[in-house]
Amino acid sequence: MSSSFFLKGKSRQVHKRKGEKIKKKNPKRQNAPNLENGQESSESDLDIKKFSDAEESESDNETAEQKKLRLAKKYLEEIEKEEAKRAELKEVDDAVEKRLQKDYLEQKGKLKVEVADNYIAPTDSDCRLIRAREHRLTLTCVCITNDVQFVFSGSKCGTIIKWGIKDKRKLGCLAYKTHSNYIKGSITSVAVSTDSKFLVSSDQSSNIQVWDPNTLKHVHTFKGHKDTVTGLVFRKNTHDLYSASKDRSVKIWSLDEMAYVETLFGHQTPIMSIDALSRERAITAGGRDTTVRIWKIVEESQLIFNGPVGSLDEVKLLDEEHFVSGSDNGSLCIWSVLKKKPLCTVTEAHGAENDVPRWITSLATLLNSDVFASGSYDNNIRLWKVCDAYRKILPLFTIEMKGFVNCMQFSSDGNMLYAAVGQEHKSGRWFKSGDSKNGLLVVNFKIKS
Repeated sequence: MSSSFFLKGKSRQVHKRKGEKIKKKNPKRQNAPNLENGQESSESDLDIKKFSDAEESESDNETAEQKKLRLAKKYLEEIEKEEAKRAELKEVDDAVEKRLQKDYLEQKGKLKVEVADNYIAPTDSDCRLIRAREHRLTLTCVCITNDVQFVFSGSKCGTIIKWGIKDKRKLGCLAYKTHSNYIKGSITSVAVSTDSKFLVSSDQSSNIQVWDPNTLKHVHTFKGHKDTVTGLVFRKNTHDLYSASKDRSVKIWSLDEMAYVETLFGHQTPIMSIDALSRERAITAGGRDTTVRIWKIVEESQLIFNGPVGSLDEVKLLDEEHFVSGSDNGSLCIWSVLKKKPLCTVTEAHGAENDVPRWITSLATLLNSDVFASGSYDNNIRLWKVCDAYRKILPLFTIEMKGFVNCMQFSSDGNMLYAAVGQEHKSGRWFKSGDSKNGLLVVNFKIKS
């Protein structure tokens, strides 16, 4: 048994060997910042220390209720920031979704915007008749660019005038005297492409002239019809052109290649009117054969709709599935592409003169809406509302205008209506309104928001 022992509270003595150094622990050295990593670490540690000290001092000076309130405000600010970001993303997503849905419904012909009740009857100050010395005779046709910047009007004296909507003045003119190589007599129709790249016109000859709408320079001449071209229309958002003629045929042209594409036959009498939207289809009114035909170009077939007795002179599409027609017996009809008979008919829409119904001389539709306008020679342009699932037509109001309303078109936003008016009918001289003037009528609508 060893005689050595440990005393309580005494540490055991450590003996060092010769030449050996004993490392002593330095607690201060371990807790000190690592200066070998550079000045940044020391500064960040100092910043953290200052922040924590400030937070501690702030928390020390406030009560428990104040601290809860401060933390709650901070939490609410963070939530507001997050929700604001989500709202921005949601707005973009909603806008894209609505646009896609609108395009889909428009393509299917099921888009309908009910705006008729928002229209207010214009006053005399909202209507203006623009006249030009180049339009000496009756105006026969009018068209508006899709961006609502320019208007083109044609007349019986063989002139086409370009008007600036914002400038409210004449910007250029194509006259028979200066362009006799291309213009032969009365202008029967004008049309402009959706992107305003091409302007086309027809006259008493069988040719179609292509112009640059910006410079009014001649681009090309299409030859192929055997009689006067009565109507021109571009397929929406394309450079495909459809033309109708008194030779009872519809021809298709491609302005991208400046080439003829195809001819469609079916009408038994001269075609009086033509219209088209975005589908590869055209719709025509056959005049005395009392039929409206929808030409399915891809399917190489046609749908035939038998109209009222008389001459079907006007036809306009409301959307891809519905259209409105006007006849020389004064009747307006609403049609569906799914039914062979009209959904609704208004007889003697513009009254009668000497017990003879006034002809429907022009129609204009606000696309994908419940509004359309009709013109005759009763000194009034009439606006109508389509309701009850296209089975009823109600009059909205009338716009007083003396003379024959030969052509009309709504602006794409629906805020304006342009009408080509004159003393005579666009197709002949059966009647004459001596007290009326030849000019371009501009109607600015007041629309409730």
